[in-house]
Amino acid sequence: MSKILIISGQFIPFTKSLGGILRVYSFIKLLKKQHEVFLLVSKPIKNKNYGYLGLPRKDISKVNINYISNKSLKITSSMFNYKLLRNIFYLLGFDYAFYLNSKYLEKCYDLIKKNNINYVIVSSPPFSLFYLVKNIKKKFKNIKIILDYRDGWSTRINNIFLFPLKYIVKNFLEKKILNYSDYIIAATLNIKSKVSSLVNYKKKIILIRNGYLSKPKKTQNKNKKIKIGYFGLISDDNSSYRNIRIIFDIIKNNKILQDKFVFEFYGNNDIQSQSIKCFKSFKFKKNISYKNALNKMTEMDFLLIIHTEKSTSKEMVTSKFYDYLSSGSPIINISSGKNEAGEIIKKYKLGKNINYLEDDLSNFLINLKRYKKKLKWNKNLKIFSRDYQNKKLLKMIN
Repeated sequence: MSKILIISGQFIPFTKSLGGILRVYSFIKLLKKQHEVFLLVSKPIKNKNYGYLGLPRKDISKVNINYISNKSLKITSSMFNYKLLRNIFYLLGFDYAFYLNSKYLEKCYDLIKKNNINYVIVSSPPFSLFYLVKNIKKKFKNIKIILDYRDGWSTRINNIFLFPLKYIVKNFLEKKILNYSDYIIAATLNIKSKVSSLVNYKKKIILIRNGYLSKPKKTQNKNKKIKIGYFGLISDDNSSYRNIRIIFDIIKNNKILQDKFVFEFYGNNDIQSQSIKCFKSFKFKKNISYKNALNKMTEMDFLLIIHTEKSTSKEMVTSKFYDYLSSGSPIINISSGKNEAGEIIKKYKLGKNINYLEDDLSNFLINLKRYKKKLKWNKNLKIFSRDYQNKKLLKMIN
């Protein structure tokens, strides 16, 4: 039995976002069956408790969870609203955990010494946590370090104006950090491919997709209108990569589409426009538990993915994509260009892909028929479960 320390950003019950923690949660669930697991994460300084969001608490029982109080910097948060500054901060790893690095490192040293930790897994973003790797490896030479890429870091930003900064970060920061690691895991093929260009030993990089936690029973939509469900953060900000306006602008003046569809949005939303908030074809719902969300997904005629930012679209495979897949409801993937989620949808016939920059979204929706047939499940789709994917992680650890 090994002793494993996982370092990440936020975690339940002090976060309202499932997307960022499901991967770490699933790692813990599997690893603790054979090993002793410790977790080091941050929490709001006011200790706002959001609960376990429908995730079984027993799956992370007997795990030594250590929280570092995190007080967000207001000036940093406000600057994230500007796309260019947001991308600069992203490249440099100036995120909500950056100024906590000294606290993370201090607690990390303490946990390693007291518990004889054998493995450290750093799961990012936030990428500021990757800065810890060099210090950990120099102080504890025999420890094994696994870097987990949930998203791409320097390779994700393709803004031509940021190319000089990207070059510096990629070659003089990220590449050096990677060399201190023993294993690298990536959540998508695209991330794996890009990270491979930064390391000498390609065998160190292993693809571990996010996958789904469970498979709910399929139910039918009894509504006369075609019901399209969206789960997760949505915004009407033109700089957002989840911009609802691409749907709203198509439907707002089209009575046929308004009579044909109802869109239900579950989760956090950042909608400022009253026209969008009050639009009769849009129903904005509050956050619901993970289990209830899965059940709601099965009621939908279609499930919607929106990714409107071109520079990050290619590597996009959100964790909710796999939950959508497990629900059995067909998926509509609207993106700015081709992406990895779209390739999976096409290969396994899971729904429809639309590149809204080139395709006629209005025509697509007009000709979209109610899809009552359940997705065909076979042994190939079982490879997208988290249990199947995470076994690759288990094989790395002695």
